[in-house]
Amino acid sequence: MLAVLTAVAVWWRLRPSSRRPWRLLVAYIVVLYLVMTPIGANVLVYSLSRGLGQIQTREQARGADTIVILSGGVGTIRAGGVVLTELSTPSTLRVLEAARVYKLIGARLVIVSGGVADERVELEPESRHMAEALVKAGVPPADIALDVEAKDTFDHPRTVRPILEAHHVRQFVIVTSPMHMRRALAVFRKAGFDPVPSVTLLRSDHLEPPPLFVPNDDSLELSDASIYDYAGWVYYWMRGRL
Repeated sequence: MLAVLTAVAVWWRLRPSSRRPWRLLVAYIVVLYLVMTPIGANVLVYSLSRGLGQIQTREQARGADTIVILSGGVGTIRAGGVVLTELSTPSTLRVLEAARVYKLIGARLVIVSGGVADERVELEPESRHMAEALVKAGVPPADIALDVEAKDTFDHPRTVRPILEAHHVRQFVIVTSPMHMRRALAVFRKAGFDPVPSVTLLRSDHLEPPPLFVPNDDSLELSDASIYDYAGWVYYWMRGRL
């Protein structure tokens, strides 16, 4: 936002008679409005998740008996030497989807992959708190394995591999958000895996969908996550990770 407004201000100062700075400002406001509405967020999410969905039968799991759930962020607060951690909405939705698939396919193992993604804001591995939520969702603790090393999407295949090999896993279901799934699949496939995708919901199913053209926080968060993943695709492509 600051970059766009600065560009408009400088442009106007250099070319006070030009209408192009005004057009840029109007275009920016329109785009900002759209990404804050369900219609704009849905377009961004769909462009990343087209063709991906949730598995609904054991046959769709292609013989998988294990689930790998990728972390989606936590909020960590410390005061007086006490640390409390809260799962983000994406992480909570991934936990619920993993628990659903676990029961659907009769899985023997759920691997939760996620360490400390950002030491500036996180004090504990994300996977530990997601594992606690999995237990509350009905997954026995004995069926949960933790990967506390992965810091980003590119790390997951490397840090999950030893756990898969130790448990002699041949096929597994990968669980993450719709926006993140395609990039996660690309990274796992480049590492030699062929996981079955099962995406999460975008929001709790008890919530009524907001009006398509009314700006709201949830839509802005979905748009932000989508734009982040587009940037992730570009970065990974430039680094040869895809």
